[in-house]
Amino acid sequence: MVLIGFGIFLIIRGISEQNVFHKKQSLSQAHGTVNGVQKDDKGDSFRSDVKSGGVIMIGPLPIIFGSDSNTSKKAMVLAIILMLIYLLVVILV
Repeated sequence: MVLIGFGIFLIIRGISEQNVFHKKQSLSQAHGTVNGVQKDDKGDSFRSDVKSGGVIMIGPLPIIFGSDSNTSKKAMVLAIILMLIYLLVVILV
């Protein structure tokens, strides 16, 4: 029951954070930022790079992805930690 409640909480939290993100995005577009390209006071545009990555766990097996090698390495460390936690839970239970 606790896991079901926690799952519902995470879904509601994700929806509310998505709404906050879209509000911030519309405000940033009004102030000159669109898709990571910003304009300074002189009107010159520059790009801010966004790096992302993640881990999808299917049982104990990870699927790792990242936009660059540094982010992928961090995701690999996260995957190893998650695999160890999974194995500890399986062994102890």
